[in-house]
Amino acid sequence: MKKTLSILLFIIANGVYAQTTIEDVADCLSKHKYKKVYRNFDETMRESISVTKLQEVWEGIEATGGKLLSIEDIVEKPLDGGIKQSAILNFEGTAVRMLVSQNEDKQLSGLFITLLGYAPPAYGEGLATGKRRIMIKSGEYALPGELMIPVNCNKCPVVILVHGSGPNDKDETIGANKVFYDLALGLASKGIATFRYDKRSKIYPEVMANQFDLYDETIDDAIAAFNSIKQDTSLDFGKYIMLGHSLGAYAMPLIADSLGNDLDGAVLFSANARRLEDLIAYQMKYLTEYDEIITDDEEQIIIENTARAQNIRDGNYTSETTAENLLAYWPGTFWDGIKDYNPVSTLKQNTTTPFFIMQGEKDYQITMVDFGIWRQEVGMMPNVKLLSFPGLTHLFTPTDADRPSPQDYFLPNNVDEQVILELADWVKYVE
Repeated sequence: MKKTLSILLFIIANGVYAQTTIEDVADCLSKHKYKKVYRNFDETMRESISVTKLQEVWEGIEATGGKLLSIEDIVEKPLDGGIKQSAILNFEGTAVRMLVSQNEDKQLSGLFITLLGYAPPAYGEGLATGKRRIMIKSGEYALPGELMIPVNCNKCPVVILVHGSGPNDKDETIGANKVFYDLALGLASKGIATFRYDKRSKIYPEVMANQFDLYDETIDDAIAAFNSIKQDTSLDFGKYIMLGHSLGAYAMPLIADSLGNDLDGAVLFSANARRLEDLIAYQMKYLTEYDEIITDDEEQIIIENTARAQNIRDGNYTSETTAENLLAYWPGTFWDGIKDYNPVSTLKQNTTTPFFIMQGEKDYQITMVDFGIWRQEVGMMPNVKLLSFPGLTHLFTPTDADRPSPQDYFLPNNVDEQVILELADWVKYVE
């Protein structure tokens, strides 16, 4: 796939269009009119690139990224008497950059398609750090991790990063973003160490194929990671902080209770306050209704998800119920394990651990409704700080979109620097 996408396709037109724009090319490809594009090739390129190869490239993208949704950020520049255009093509599950060149005879003279890739943040440029690979042991599972230590770390704080749902790697790679790697670089630039590890479901996906619970998914490995760093006699940090993102933030009150006085503070990075089944049903409804056109099939999906959420609330499932009959990828054992868990009330009972609840205001997954509940219920507790960030997504990356969507995740971006600054200040000065 990567090899296919890296092929440079030179396309020269035979005058089918008066002037072929990048929108014309993308439209033809999205409609699978490969021959129409091919007819714009000159003799040289017809010998080099076949209709079959053109189809292979485009349908390779569609196989993993879904249908083309939109074209944006079109830039046009002069090129040797012709023009060069570039644009971002947003698909349902990915985004690519397309480059189209047109010569002075209004013939296409180049097409280049590449997946958008991650780029490290400016606040991490030229940063000197120490890195140490550590294998943590969580029950019978060995999980690889990386400790990033800033230069001249003398009893500096360390933050252990706990992922959201799904089979995340140590960098929490989501689309073209690496949330945890950004945090590691940003915190290192402020004199704070971090530990990142690959999630159990990433290394051992087979163990999540049947029944599992929140402890299997998140909590056990987070505690094992913390203890591995805390108990390593070759390491000596001044503070030990846990940061959980999304599902990791949801579980953080339980993790904090388990660690007790060994934990110096906990950060909830996009933490839902509502019942998880209600949140998942809301997310699915939001995405289904996003284009403001609801088909009969989509209406049925909304009805089914609403009914499944109600079944979970009513306990109409068993430990044998599979994920296919419930919500998300979570089976009956998962839902049974959290049926009496309320992250807000659990945190509310913890009056000793310092907590920092952080929220992006353009997060469609965990919304300002959740943040409002946290603020109302625990906002006056002296050991709790709350802060929201305008214009930031679920990944704490900026977006210009009026309404946030998964498309925000497929454009290369970085955790906003203000998040790094606020987080670093809290970690350094929290008592």
